[in-house]
Amino acid sequence: MTFTTPNFRRSKRNLFLLFWLFFTCSLPAQTTVLLSLEEAIQLAEKHNLQLKVDTALVEMLNSKIVQVDNLRKPQVGLNLNYTRISNNVTPFSVAFPTGEVTLNPQILNQSYNSLQLKQLIWNGKKIAYGLEASKKELAAASYDLQKNKITNAYNVTALWYNLYVLKTSKKIIEANIKVLNGNKQDLVNFVNQGIAIDNDALKIDLAITNLESNLSNISNSISALNFNLCIYTGLPTNTTFELPELQENDVVVNANLDTYIAEALSNRLELKSIKVSSEAAEVGLKLAKSNYLPTISAIASANYNLPEQRVFPNQPKFKPTWFVGVNLNWSLSELYTNKAKVLESQKSIEKVQSSYNLASEGIIIEVNMAYTEYLQAAQTIVNAKKEVELATENFRVEQNRLTASTTTPINFLDANSKLLQAQLNLNSANANTQLAFKKLNKTLGK
Repeated sequence: MTFTTPNFRRSKRNLFLLFWLFFTCSLPAQTTVLLSLEEAIQLAEKHNLQLKVDTALVEMLNSKIVQVDNLRKPQVGLNLNYTRISNNVTPFSVAFPTGEVTLNPQILNQSYNSLQLKQLIWNGKKIAYGLEASKKELAAASYDLQKNKITNAYNVTALWYNLYVLKTSKKIIEANIKVLNGNKQDLVNFVNQGIAIDNDALKIDLAITNLESNLSNISNSISALNFNLCIYTGLPTNTTFELPELQENDVVVNANLDTYIAEALSNRLELKSIKVSSEAAEVGLKLAKSNYLPTISAIASANYNLPEQRVFPNQPKFKPTWFVGVNLNWSLSELYTNKAKVLESQKSIEKVQSSYNLASEGIIIEVNMAYTEYLQAAQTIVNAKKEVELATENFRVEQNRLTASTTTPINFLDANSKLLQAQLNLNSANANTQLAFKKLNKTLGK
């Protein structure tokens, strides 16, 4: 048999209390944030890592344009050199009528210095073509950045609406459970009075239990979507979002499908990106052909050497000199090796043009699908409103009949179930219609 002293038991309780306090204090505090759709989009745009990558690419291409443009400017270089040579070479002297001359005098300390300037005169417009291609590449990257912003905004919007539907559905179910609990008490009173049987009350209990089970599933889905929205917006994952009430859908599609398709083909940023990429490919072909041509440059150099080789015989002193000239550089091997580069550029143009046609077909299909989905969603609202109106009246009648003991709990629960489903359908239809409209705008490049 084991005995435990009161002091020991008290010490264990104190240690457990301290451990529990430490554990609870170390847990991150739950934060509740009221998050509108506009705020969610703004936060997601600031946090999105792909947009940061796209922005960095745009900045890099801006820098590349400056680098290419700098090739037009004079290239200036400074060379400074000092050399100490050995003295183990015997100078060679030649006798002239005027006296003996040393051809290679011992000048042990030597220094060769020059300031050189090179200015490109003509290189087959390589720089002009390179600058134009870089600008086209920058335009394509900028279009891609804006397209990704629209895509990111829609992804957050879809997540926000899905979370809204679940949260509002949860409230509707909770309100319905409260109504059933009220009617359950009436049935209990009827059972006590002998007007109803125990099985009638059990049926309402079963309905409440089913709804509570649905609530549990919805709560789990809400937690998952809430977590994902935290990741998208860059907020701590222990943040709980409260979403403001949606206004009733009042958006109207007032154009036909052909008009929307034409608008999408005109506005979609990916098509604009592919178009400027095609133009860049055409410039790339000109750039490849320019490799057949020579490069002409002007060169100049100011020299300050010791000894100066132009002075004969060499003297141990500095002598300033200079020269200017024109340089032609022509890689003749390019006349037969450059054909493969030209062919590659031609195929690149064909590839980009095919990509444009492929993207156009995909956009047409996307617009048609979004347009059809919106029309269906808008019609669903009309049907859902009518369904709620009829279900509400049916529930009112059955509830009055249940109170008057002139109906069965099965009829009442059926009416309640239909009303609950109608309310959930209307709630989803309103959110889905607004989301469908935003999806249609996304397909139009808005």
